[in-house]
Amino acid sequence: MKKQSEGIDLTNDIRIKAKELWEKDGCKQGRDLDYWLQAEKIVKSQMKKNPKSNQ
Repeated sequence: MKKQSEGIDLTNDIRIKAKELWEKDGCKQGRDLDYWLQAEKIVKSQMKKNPKSNQ
């Protein structure tokens, strides 16, 4: 079972990655969901590759 803090950490990691993607793409407006979903995919993929570093 996931702890509440793990969910918060995951959300924060996704938020940070989404902002990085947004800035890298020239801060284009109106694509929030696109950046969020891409960031979510990247962060979750990284978690699968390095499960011990995410505990």
